[in-house]
Amino acid sequence: MKLEKYVDKSVKRRKTIIISLGTIVLISVSFLLYKTFASFTENAEFPMMKGKVDYFGNSDIYFAFYKGDEQLDEMPQKGNEENLAFDHGECDNGASIEWNSEEWGPMVKKLSKNKTKCSLYFKEQIGVELGGMLVPVVGTGDGLYAVTHEDLEELGQEWNKTEYRYAGVDPDNYVEFNNEIWRIIGLVNVKAGDSVEQRVKIVRTDGVKDQKAFGNYAWDRPSGYTNNWTTSKLKDMLNGIYYESSTGECYTGSNGNRASQETCDFNTGTILPKGLDAASRNMIDKEAIWNIGGWNTSEITAKQFYEKERGSTVYNELYPIEWSSETDVGEKHNGIGLIYPSDYGYAVGGEVRNNCLTKGLGDYNESNCNTNDWLKTNNNSWTLSPISTLSIDAFYIRDFGDVSFDGDYILGAYEVWPTLYLTTSTKIVDGTGNINSPFVLSIN
Repeated sequence: MKLEKYVDKSVKRRKTIIISLGTIVLISVSFLLYKTFASFTENAEFPMMKGKVDYFGNSDIYFAFYKGDEQLDEMPQKGNEENLAFDHGECDNGASIEWNSEEWGPMVKKLSKNKTKCSLYFKEQIGVELGGMLVPVVGTGDGLYAVTHEDLEELGQEWNKTEYRYAGVDPDNYVEFNNEIWRIIGLVNVKAGDSVEQRVKIVRTDGVKDQKAFGNYAWDRPSGYTNNWTTSKLKDMLNGIYYESSTGECYTGSNGNRASQETCDFNTGTILPKGLDAASRNMIDKEAIWNIGGWNTSEITAKQFYEKERGSTVYNELYPIEWSSETDVGEKHNGIGLIYPSDYGYAVGGEVRNNCLTKGLGDYNESNCNTNDWLKTNNNSWTLSPISTLSIDAFYIRDFGDVSFDGDYILGAYEVWPTLYLTTSTKIVDGTGNINSPFVLSIN
């Protein structure tokens, strides 16, 4: 008798069912895991990652993008219409995010495990339109600050418009102008006709690396000198031979010494920098009216200086308190002036800013005010504002970092920084404001 192994067909059916159910469960779990990671969109083309996500064999990085609590389908692009800027990033597995704003992409650091998930959070950027470009307004550090002018006793309410000033040690306010690197002071209130409007104000400082210094000049001539800007030889030079890129009379010398009459050549660019080219001249707002009020001390705050500069206190009641094409005696009103003391005062940034804005500008050499001010250089530098109690002196920024007027009077050869307002038709069309990527200007 032949014996055969008994096979219980019901058991076989149960095994088949179990295997099938197991397969279904495995597929379901895999699908759920996939859906979990699917909310983190894999992106292998971030500039900072050079298109690679497989740092460790077959490992992957998954990204999710958020605007606040709202999940986005994709990463916002640079210059997006919603004006979203990167806020912060979070990764699991001990990894971290470092953001590169110029390359507009993340660098994942400390990546050590497979399937690391990172969330990138974006927020609506709070900014101001500066020359047609939206620039973020900061609260600390280097950057563009909002400045409010309230309770100005001598000025009308039209001056209370909020201004925006670049402040700090080295903010990103570099701009190409006249084939040189200038810097943006900010979006500043200025008289234009019968109203107060806002213009982008720029300055050519001597603090730009590898750029030919503008030079040291007297505020006025040695004979018959006064601190009336409309008759000063410095005003004539800036709005004459410098504006015209020509050669002519100037009063120059070494820093701090009494200036002598010389011939200055702003045409060839061999010794001095070249004067303005035609394109740059067209960008200057020649209709902007410059206030040239003065005061008797530098022991007042930037806000108080701001009011005095736009006030009516001058040494001689016959001196004009405004500089325009109608008041200019030398008929050299081409819109090139100097910085105000308040421009220097408002340029302080960092953690010391609030404290420094309560100090007189004569004390800016204390409390690290001057070391956190991008307009500070190592030499004496002229400002536009005259002394109201003397006819022979004007305020200047001392090499120590405070504002003073007890130097060599207006005959001293100090640094001169040409300053001007841009027309409203001049727009920023490119650049980030960084020294390596300065703003680019164009006239619409």
